[in-house]
Amino acid sequence: MADSKKRIALKPHMEQIKEWVEAGKTDDWIADALGTSASSVQSFRSRNDIYRRERGPREPESVFEGVLDHGEREGWGLWLDPAIAEDPIWKEHWSGVEAVTVKVAEDSIVLEADRGESPAASGDGNGAARTAVDGSQEDTGAQPRERGRVKWFDAEKGYGFLVRPTGDDLFVHHSEVQVDPSSLAPNDEVEYEVGRNDRGPNARRVRPVT
Repeated sequence: MADSKKRIALKPHMEQIKEWVEAGKTDDWIADALGTSASSVQSFRSRNDIYRRERGPREPESVFEGVLDHGEREGWGLWLDPAIAEDPIWKEHWSGVEAVTVKVAEDSIVLEADRGESPAASGDGNGAARTAVDGSQEDTGAQPRERGRVKWFDAEKGYGFLVRPTGDDLFVHHSEVQVDPSSLAPNDEVEYEVGRNDRGPNARRVRPVT
């Protein structure tokens, strides 16, 4: 645990700590970065009047829903509401990020931009994994078509899942539906190509069976 780490002099790191606090980093995160305890960081902030500021009306916090796809074999991923692409904060800070580091705790999941690694999913053995964060598709060319059915599709969120003949779930993004996506209803029979990107298999060129 962080509190069992040795105490170090934090004064030389004051400006860096101020920047981290301004960026919203937790005391645990700062302590881990500096190799000390969270209680030491908290005490140092209090002694030096380094406080966390509340968000003001000019700093809205954007909230979007997402789906954690646990997959069957290689389908693990985080799929965000496509509306996030229009968010000004996303456009400025996240639109160019192809992968993130996911840090999982009991009551929260923290995403950090991973700009120095390949966007391919990987794990580090310490409760962290890297995964792509947008809903984009990678074109791998034409694939054999198969038939399945709609498990559910939310036209407002822009994505859903199909059920393959094998019984596996298959992610489908609205951009790959060749008819009005809102027309897809549970148990509708559809045909599609099975594509693959860094997050696993997904449905391409989806259309109802007539």
